[in-house]
Amino acid sequence: MADNSDDRVREDIAFIRRAVEQGRSYADACSLDMLIWGVAVAAAYLGTYATVKGWWRVQPNLLWAVCIVLPWLYSLRGMLRRLLSGTPPVATRPPISQALQMLWFGCGIFLSTFAVAVIVAGEMRQGWFNAVSAGILGIAFFTSSYLCNLPWMRLVAVGWWIGALSLYALRHHVEVLLLAAALMLVLLALPGIVLWRRQPASAST
Repeated sequence: MADNSDDRVREDIAFIRRAVEQGRSYADACSLDMLIWGVAVAAAYLGTYATVKGWWRVQPNLLWAVCIVLPWLYSLRGMLRRLLSGTPPVATRPPISQALQMLWFGCGIFLSTFAVAVIVAGEMRQGWFNAVSAGILGIAFFTSSYLCNLPWMRLVAVGWWIGALSLYALRHHVEVLLLAAALMLVLLALPGIVLWRRQPASAST
């Protein structure tokens, strides 16, 4: 009985270890997605700020369309490549990788479609959408931190939630655009760089 219990414990530990490794591998693989999305959305915020200030005359809605569509094309590159080439889908991913993929994919779909709805309704100037976006990203990072066993992601999540409160407090000030751009660079693009830089180390272990 004792031997069976020890074997069960070792199997459970090995399962947890594999799950964590799978989660971290998926996070590493998506590091450039975080970087590209963070830079693109930050550019959209900065471009909108420049337009409001009268520094250039680019239509903000057109700028946002470009800065949203291009990152989506990059994130969906694998699926688009398979559709264009007619190749069958790859083998089923591990459950943890699927959970992370669906978490971020779901957040991306919600934020993108909701942003379009808010723009069409003319509610973007009310300023609350930025705070909602920050809160959603905080949830995504907080959940990912446990699925990947990366505690520093929880600090990123806390940063997003603090940012959400700050964005809501400044929602009627044009400087909120600068704050939103800074949050995208520091709390989305920068974590992408951190994950990207650790890939060689993780691959060698």
